[in-house]
Amino acid sequence: MSSRVLAVIPARYGAQRFPGKPLAVLWGKPMLQHVWERARAASGLDELVIATDDERIANAARSFGAEVEMTSADCASGTDRVAEVARRRPAADIVFNLQGDEPELETDAVTGLARAMRADPGLRMGTVAHHEPDFATFRSENVVKVVVDDRDFALYFSRADLAGATRGGPALRHAGVYAFRRDLLLEFASWPPGKLELAERLEQLRAVERGVRIFVVRGARPFSGVDTPEQMAALEARGPVI
Repeated sequence: MSSRVLAVIPARYGAQRFPGKPLAVLWGKPMLQHVWERARAASGLDELVIATDDERIANAARSFGAEVEMTSADCASGTDRVAEVARRRPAADIVFNLQGDEPELETDAVTGLARAMRADPGLRMGTVAHHEPDFATFRSENVVKVVVDDRDFALYFSRADLAGATRGGPALRHAGVYAFRRDLLLEFASWPPGKLELAERLEQLRAVERGVRIFVVRGARPFSGVDTPEQMAALEARGPVI
């Protein structure tokens, strides 16, 4: 029997660096709508839901046709919000966490990750990374790097210049796309943050510290999230990737 895949886009209104970010207009649409449209175009997702605790986001999402789940305002992270939706939908075997601030989300990479998770029941968690041709980009601590073994499992994630990233080393640029087996997601949401997670400010290290192997699907092109109004302005000026 084929595994059922639920994809959740968590979205909150009150980001400290960019309040109202999901509804900020980019290329004529709310940023959240770009994410939803790109995710909707992916193959292998049986359900696609936007999860939020804010009626402004919920109303906007419904206006462009998205299914919405209202979640608790007490969720400490997007993963907690995704887990709350997953608990309500027990038929989902695989659950995706798609970041609501990735307006250039690569549809083919999401399709590839869904295919990999379905093909190998032994994969408990997966994510996406890609080659970054601009070595200068890697100098920023806002750009997360990952190194993988010869079977494409993550060895480590870091904000630092990992594996000589700025000198053309073997590091890849990590993208905020995650897939979990249902049982692992619910376990993950119950675990306290680990030492590496707190040191690097990277939630996926919570799994790495506990011995979870994270499979990395390589995307075809770089894409990145939006953390600040300045980054949004730069994207607006550059125009969308077709």
